[in-house]
Amino acid sequence: MHAEHFYVNVGELRSIVKAMEAGKPIAVVGTTSTRTLESLYWLGVKRLRGISVNDDTKQLELGQFEWRGLSVADPSITAVTSFKALIDGMSDDEILIGQTSLMITPNSYNFKVIDHLVTNFHAPDSTLMLLVSAFLGKQNDVTTIYEEAQNR
Repeated sequence: MHAEHFYVNVGELRSIVKAMEAGKPIAVVGTTSTRTLESLYWLGVKRLRGISVNDDTKQLELGQFEWRGLSVADPSITAVTSFKALIDGMSDDEILIGQTSLMITPNSYNFKVIDHLVTNFHAPDSTLMLLVSAFLGKQNDVTTIYEEAQNR
């Protein structure tokens, strides 16, 4: 999976935390936004576990399947807890800068942050189609859904 760079305003991430604390669902537009928020969750988990989240350039970085080693069940690490750990001590006008190679695949990845996804059509053999398939879950065949949408 290719790496995507992200820039996230700390104040905006705090707004997302407030929405989650209020029980509001998180709706994301696009697969890049999805990968970014899910990656920020795992970067917060790393910080909570005392694992470095920065490379030498002080940018945040998450590897392709790095989440697998972090995914040992710990119900106390919610998206809110994780995000708060990541932005603790930062001001609202600061920017989180980093890159993610997070690979989200069906039957192995459980979304930690997003509740709803709005996205474009993707090539049938793309990693982005895998992300959409993972989001839809086992009960949905993404190719059938795409075909039905194209026929309307």
